[in-house]
Amino acid sequence: MIRRRALYLLLALAPALIAASEEPWPDPGPPASRDLFPLNLVPLSYRPLGAKTVGAGQWRISLQATRSNTFEFSDLIKERLPRDPSGRITVDRSGATQFAASMPNEPLIYFFDAEVQRTEFGFRYGLTRDTDLALTLGWQSLEGGFMDGLIEAVHRLGFEQAGRSAIARNQLTFAIIQKGQVIYFSQEPVRFHVVDPVVAVLHRCYEDPRLTVSFIGAVQIPATRFAGEFRSDWDSSAGLTFQWEPSSAQAIHGGGAYLRRSIRGGVGATPFLIKDQIAGHLGWEWRGWSRVRPFLVLVYHDALTSQGPGATLDKPSVIHDLGVHVRLGPRTALTFSYLNNLTHNENTADMGLAVRLAVRP
Repeated sequence: MIRRRALYLLLALAPALIAASEEPWPDPGPPASRDLFPLNLVPLSYRPLGAKTVGAGQWRISLQATRSNTFEFSDLIKERLPRDPSGRITVDRSGATQFAASMPNEPLIYFFDAEVQRTEFGFRYGLTRDTDLALTLGWQSLEGGFMDGLIEAVHRLGFEQAGRSAIARNQLTFAIIQKGQVIYFSQEPVRFHVVDPVVAVLHRCYEDPRLTVSFIGAVQIPATRFAGEFRSDWDSSAGLTFQWEPSSAQAIHGGGAYLRRSIRGGVGATPFLIKDQIAGHLGWEWRGWSRVRPFLVLVYHDALTSQGPGATLDKPSVIHDLGVHVRLGPRTALTFSYLNNLTHNENTADMGLAVRLAVRP
């Protein structure tokens, strides 16, 4: 009965949602897609950014919450980690230490099973007609979560993921092994950990009635340490972003950047190499309806590290962000996103959900 009423309500609202309208759109720009793979939690990560400036003296404020599920591990773990009589893999510190000792020459082996939630406040201000200044602040939590059952149901449709059915659901385990040593192991949840602020500048280089091209630069300020050990090192990026409108009903946007990134831990040590990255995005948005604007964005990341073969972190990854912008008013838009890993190279979060509220005061 509840499902039937919900369907009737959706059918009743559909004409109003898609009808043409002259009301202004509070353009939120492309979705601020982010991959929450564990090794991307500390260094600066690429985010799609709109090429349009907000205007001199104008603001745009946003609040975004993203939750991602990750279950990824090196092939060597899948092949050699012992299972209990029920066929399930048991992961604990002593087992990880014993396993590491049997692999003294492997540069990097990892096991990640967790859910990450990251909440961010974004502030964007128009310094001039052509230049915006942006600041992102936020925090994140790590735990076992609740999404494993949903993801296992999806995989049973024909997208099998090795090992998921052999691990207890909704568990938190981070294990990183290098050269026979366990350099990091944790099964302790992280609650409301403040993340490094990111300052960005966007400068419009070119604009005509259909095309806008802008320069983007960003710096991540190393103000925090993850788990008391790991931090970034003044990571920075520079690149270009564009928006092309082939018609009034469509917009195509994209961009690319070079990111200088690192993870440092211990007493000035570097436990594993997070390499500089080339990243970018390409997206399409439908603008022919009044209150909803569906979109699809592909986000590309170069390899996370140059280390193998115990891990697949030396391969590129592509994620998709499929969703919709919903106009709540002339100055407010709500964005819903579904993110998923397309390349399945075990270096990207499996699945993510995001919601973002953007307001122009």
